[in-house]
Amino acid sequence: MLAQLNMVFTKMDEALVLMLYLNDKPVSLELKNYMEELSSLTDKLSLVMVTDDHLKEVAEDELPCVRIHKQNGTFSGLAFHGVPGGHEFTSFVLGLYNAAGPGQAIEDELSEKIKAIEDPLNLKIMVSLSCTMCPELVTAAQQIASLNPKVSAEVYDLNHFPHLKDKYQVMSVPCIVSDNGKISFGKKNIRQIIEWLSE
Repeated sequence: MLAQLNMVFTKMDEALVLMLYLNDKPVSLELKNYMEELSSLTDKLSLVMVTDDHLKEVAEDELPCVRIHKQNGTFSGLAFHGVPGGHEFTSFVLGLYNAAGPGQAIEDELSEKIKAIEDPLNLKIMVSLSCTMCPELVTAAQQIASLNPKVSAEVYDLNHFPHLKDKYQVMSVPCIVSDNGKISFGKKNIRQIIEWLSE
């Protein structure tokens, strides 16, 4: 596992900043420890604990979370609410790779469609860490966000955010919600997400 991580870190074009938004829930300490351990493995990742002044950037009921920022402070559009363990660990690492560049290969046609998205778009992806179908959707949504600064992809471990389960009546995961209220269940690749967004 360490060798695979080092291979990804070595390929990353630029360093990233992991911005931690924490509260007093036990899962916050778990996220903090998790990110400290991950960032200790490479000089491509640094950690910043967000202070009270900036905590309002994330809603109280969506804490804790880690947001991935570029070195210049720009938000990459990628965030994880909860702790990216289980099946989401690999998709989190791929998200770092995509945010830092060069990122995973993508067809030119799909890349052009993603870059043509003009209006701000927030995608919420609800997952369970034990779900084997969730990572494909997470990775696809994160790749879209990494290619267009107007798109964000925020992942939620539903185990810690039951209010979202109720709000969107989530009966199964993965579930993706766009900020215009469209909801879809089941795994999707990049092409399928783009088609769903244009329906």
